[in-house]
Parts: sequence; structure tokens; C-alpha cells
Amino acid sequence: MKFEDKHVLDKPAATVIRMYSDQKFFERKYAAVGAWDIVVLECSKDDKTFRIKCRYTIKASATQIPAAIQKFVGGTTHITQTDTWDLKALTGRLDVEVKGAPVKVTADMVLRDEGQGAVNLMKWNVSSSIPLIGGKLEQMIVDDIKAKSAADVAASRKILADY
Repeated sequence: MKFEDKHVLDKPAATVIRMYSDQKFFERKYAAVGAWDIVVLECSKDDKTFRIKCRYTIKASATQIPAAIQKFVGGTTHITQTDTWDLKALTGRLDVEVKGAPVKVTADMVLRDEGQGAVNLMKWNVSSSIPLIGGKLEQMIVDDIKAKSAADVAASRKILADY
């Protein structure tokens, strides 16, 4: 299941990529959106590339989870997320592992200046190979990502003020 999301930020792309390539940003953002047990598993940066892999737990947004899917996602979601950025091209990728859920979640990102600030265009792809309920699981994860997007942008905007 594919969809696009757009994060509009109020500073230029050069400033936003500085934030997106700072380990402290991720720790602060995850805490700001209600995550807990936040652990940075890997973090590396050179002149061309930034990569960070974090693990955290967050409450699932879905209020009614069908019983067939409950065993995969439950009421809390354990996430391992890897963000990789090409610091020159301002392109990135998210790889998200949802513990216990047989799904693949990725997003390709393009950061660009737009208007008075910057936009991070995210092209998401959520897929599951489970017969019968795979499509419902994909839709639940898409709905969860969309439900959390506004909080993610709000936290990013607040933190961006420090850059």
C-alpha cells in the first residue's frame, strides 16, 4: 500500500538537514511524540551520509484492532527505525521494523526548499504477504502512520527552533 505524506517545516532545507542528521533530534522527537524505551542502536555521520538506527516503544493509534490482527500489533508497538540521509542530495530513506508484525514499511524522502521553509516529501510503502488479513494489517499501519504524522511534524517544528 503506497501513500505520500508531506512534512512542512519553517526553516530552509540546509537547516532542516542539520537537524535530521543530529542524534539528539531523534531522541528528543521520539520522547516528544510519546515514545518510551528509546535506544540509539547505531549512529554514523560523515561528509556525505548520516545513518541512525533507533528502537522505541509507542502506543498504537488504532482504537479498535480486529482480533485476527491483535496478535501482530497489540496495544503497544515496538519499532526499530533506520533513517539514512544523503546529506548532499537531501534524499533519504526510512526502514521501519514493527516487532512481531509481518510487514515491510519503508519511505523514500526528498527534502527541498519551498516557500519560506522546507518540505520533506515522504513516499511510503507498506506491504504484508499474509493471506486474507495482510491488506487489513497494511491499512491499519498506514492509518497509524497518518494519525501520528501531525504530532511528528509538530515535534520536529518545535525542535527545529533550536537549530
